Amino acid sequence: MFDPAPNQTCGEYLGIYQRGMGVGTNLLNPDDTLDCRVCQYTTGGDYLRTLNLNEEYFGWRNAGIVVVFVVGIYGLVFLMMKLRTKATKTAKD
Repeated sequence: MFDPAPNQTCGEYLGIYQRGMGVGTNLLNPDDTLDCRVCQYTTGGDYLRTLNLNEEYFGWRNAGIVVVFVVGIYGLVFLMMKLRTKATKTAKD
């Protein structure tokens, strides 16, 4: 938070900056003349890019891993049920 120059709104004061070096910033109150609020990220993806993560790619990859894991576990349970013999199907006290 900061105050713009006298007789200027936040949008006027940061206009040139946001068209140049600050293109990824998000001005939350462009019409105010006091307490300009600027966030360095416009979306969550902007933050993830600072961590060298591409949001779409990792989301679908991780969902795919979960699906493969679940299907694989169900497949193993089904296989183990088919491999049982008559001797293992009876319960012993």
